[in-house]
Amino acid sequence: MTAIGKLMAFLLLAVGLAMMTWAVSAYAQRPGWFDPIPEGGVDKNAQTATFAQLKVEIDALNRSAGVASDVWGTSLKELEAREALRANRLKGFADRNRWARKGNPKDLIDPANPRSGKGFYAPTIDPILKLHDLSADATGKPKGAAILGSDEQPLPGIDTLTDSVSSDLKEMLELAAQISEQRRKFDELSADVVATQKSAGKMNTIRDSVQAELFFLFTFEVNVYETRETVARRQQQLLKRLKALGVANP
Repeated sequence: MTAIGKLMAFLLLAVGLAMMTWAVSAYAQRPGWFDPIPEGGVDKNAQTATFAQLKVEIDALNRSAGVASDVWGTSLKELEAREALRANRLKGFADRNRWARKGNPKDLIDPANPRSGKGFYAPTIDPILKLHDLSADATGKPKGAAILGSDEQPLPGIDTLTDSVSSDLKEMLELAAQISEQRRKFDELSADVVATQKSAGKMNTIRDSVQAELFFLFTFEVNVYETRETVARRQQQLLKRLKALGVANP
């Protein structure tokens, strides 16, 4: 028992010395977690090792997070405003595209024709956004003036123009048929005119011949009259001479 007790006492002494050595070493080389920040500051590339430095870093990160949150909130509002502007402009462009095809039903060229909506408007610039102003007033009319065509009338939608072109083409075909018919009649009348001119030429020739014959006969009648008068005078002269010679009843 004495040997075992001595062994246990020796072991306890050894363990105590080891723990004391560890405690002294731990106290002498304890970590600097609670050390204050050095007066000269800490190098930004140095590893954070104290609670004071962690607190300063946490405060800086909290301030950065607050600034980032404010910036994020402001950016979110700007984004929402831009998305709302984008949606409104998409609607405005969709309206312009629909007007370009079907015409603006709220701005008619002919109030009696519901399909005569104006299709194209001159662009106007928004002085604030510096973009094409797509807004419309309460009546549905945009700010830009309607674009006029070659006839000095507002241009309707493309579909209406297509209908108008089809109608114009049909009318052109009808007019072409009428022109062909009129040309045929013109050819017939031209042939009649040529025949009439030929007849008139022949009639002029006949008239000239008749006038020449009439002139000849008129001259001949005058000669006959003068000849008859001459014969009558000679007869009277002859009778006088016979009576002078003593012929009582020549």
